[in-house]
Amino acid sequence: MIINTLKKKNIIKKILNFIYYLRYLILIFILSIILLFATPKLFKNVNKIVELNNILKNQHGFIIKKTNKINYKIFPQPNLEIKDSIISIGEQFNKITIKELKIFTNLKSLYVSNEMLLKKISFKGEFLGQDVSGYYIPKKSINLLYFEIKNLGIKSKVFFDNTKKFPNPSGKIELNVLDDNLLINFDYGKNLKIQESVYKNKNIHTNFNGELNFDPYFYFKILADIKKLNFEKLKLKKLYHFIIDEISNKKINGELNINYSNKKITEKIGKKNKINMIFNNGDIISENSSFHFANLNIQINFFLKKYPSFRDFNYELLVKTEDINKFFKKIGIKKDKNLKKFNISIDGRINLDAQKYYFDKILINKNNINENKLTELKYYFDKNFGDFISKDLDEKNFFLSLKDLLKPT
Repeated sequence: MIINTLKKKNIIKKILNFIYYLRYLILIFILSIILLFATPKLFKNVNKIVELNNILKNQHGFIIKKTNKINYKIFPQPNLEIKDSIISIGEQFNKITIKELKIFTNLKSLYVSNEMLLKKISFKGEFLGQDVSGYYIPKKSINLLYFEIKNLGIKSKVFFDNTKKFPNPSGKIELNVLDDNLLINFDYGKNLKIQESVYKNKNIHTNFNGELNFDPYFYFKILADIKKLNFEKLKLKKLYHFIIDEISNKKINGELNINYSNKKITEKIGKKNKINMIFNNGDIISENSSFHFANLNIQINFFLKKYPSFRDFNYELLVKTEDINKFFKKIGIKKDKNLKKFNISIDGRINLDAQKYYFDKILINKNNINENKLTELKYYFDKNFGDFISKDLDEKNFFLSLKDLLKPT
């Protein structure tokens, strides 16, 4: 044991003596490293930004403007820091304000500007009053843009295809907003094409495709195929206000087609729920939309006309079933032995602003409804319209709202 201890002491002593003899070389090496990274602080960095902008413009499609506040930072990694700069992407987005940019390049470019190799750009800024931070990393086949808005729970990764550059990029977006997840495959040329894209959370899972046109005016075409939908968590009031107040009031133009496959229904009758809507300067038109609840087949055509002082909703509704008593049992209506096959057709309109119903025609099994029942129905819907759209769209609320309408007369 004593011999081993002496050996270890001798080895340590030799190492320390070796370091002592090389102390000047080690000191020179450390000083050289410090000078290597510190010397660029003495340079003006204007030429570096010019060269950087050449790279960004030719390879990535954007440039950095307003670069009068440039500082060279050594820690934690050598970089050029630019305060209050502006990013310009083509002619459409030429004034994107960034509070802080950090540009990371190869070491050689700190001395020789035309030997620059961009490694990373990190940024901090503000969007809609919220702090935004992220980074941009160019790679061989894709360029990665990551950003997050912590206060809103938003995180996003955008993978840009290197074969195209701004302002006409293509690639993939992965967006997370709290519990909502969105995947968009996009290609932007004359218009924005969306393919094999997905939106999902714990209550809905839908695939969608489409395109958005911006010239000469905004117009969209979206086809959504819903794979999963929890009706009990669907907020009917929010959906109503989104369509009526957001899309109609803002006169957005486009086409929306939604298909929903319920496995139980599809297996039994081989049909899908589908909604077709055309948005035209505030008006909304739907033809041959169909729904399937319980054993009811529902078809509807409607035309929402927007006038200066009110919105008028005209519709043609057809409800059919081979056995109405199955539905009566579900909503607590006594079975009618004399009634099985059941068809009801309703033509009418609704003043959405006044929340008033008007019926032009109601046929039950091709027979006109009597006036007393018509008055009763109008009173019921006038009274309960606001309450109905404020509830969640679950089976109970929907079925109870149709109870008086489908009750045998």
